[in-house]
Amino acid sequence: MRKIIAAIRFLFRPRLEISSDSIKINIKDVQYLITKEDVVSYNDAVTNGIEDDAFVGLHPLFYTKISWHIIESLNKYLEKPIDNEILKTIVHQSESITFYEEVAIPTQLVVKSKIWSISPHKKGTKMLIRFDYYANNELLATEYSGGLMFGVKCKGKKQSLGELAQTTKIDEQQPLWEESVNIDKNLPYTYAEKAEIDAPIHTNPKFAKSIGLPDIILQGTCTFAKSVNVLLSKELNNDIKQIKSVSAKFTGMVVPPNIITVRLLKKDKKTLYFDVINNKGEAAIKGGEILLNR
Repeated sequence: MRKIIAAIRFLFRPRLEISSDSIKINIKDVQYLITKEDVVSYNDAVTNGIEDDAFVGLHPLFYTKISWHIIESLNKYLEKPIDNEILKTIVHQSESITFYEEVAIPTQLVVKSKIWSISPHKKGTKMLIRFDYYANNELLATEYSGGLMFGVKCKGKKQSLGELAQTTKIDEQQPLWEESVNIDKNLPYTYAEKAEIDAPIHTNPKFAKSIGLPDIILQGTCTFAKSVNVLLSKELNNDIKQIKSVSAKFTGMVVPPNIITVRLLKKDKKTLYFDVINNKGEAAIKGGEILLNR
């Protein structure tokens, strides 16, 4: 009966639309102070069997805390606002971060952002936003965060400021190793609190079901961060400084409670290739890559 009610709500929900011309809307620069408390809080949210002092500097996924703070309050920074109901539907779909310089703590950042692409999708509309992180006019990192506005119709053809490098396709093969990570039912709430991300698809079961999701889902960046932790531990001796960039596509949902399995598919001198499987055998992450400083 619950599934029937959820299906009815989904069919009769208000129809939302966004124009691909929205790519032209400017995003104001954002000031963000990274404090030691920020770093500790984020590490607490994503560590799994790794001692806090194993991390020197920022966790590789820390920048997503800043970008999603901007995304969830996007209208605060857009020169022309977008319907808030549209922004509530965003499901994180892809993530890529390249690191250029180490970050001293505390650091005052200037975040320069732009909508990089908007395109139609069979389940809604895809949006990719680029974030450049500066301190003292020096570029520290560049992030591309992609999301699917679930159930939102895209008016117009795809518009993009440029294409991104494609991840390497790995043929089906026996993983070099795999390791399981338990996902507690309360993890989405813990992550939302400590990473200061307040997206209703992760913390509001009623809202999640109203847009056609089975229940609240674990934040993609949390799944990604937990996976990176495993790779750091097993392959890099927990040395974050070895990482030059991280990227992944979020291809399936992790509905807590769950058990995810991190699989190292291939490695060479410069790159670790991995994916993540949920407890239904579905790929929650595909195309996972960690590029190394070697």
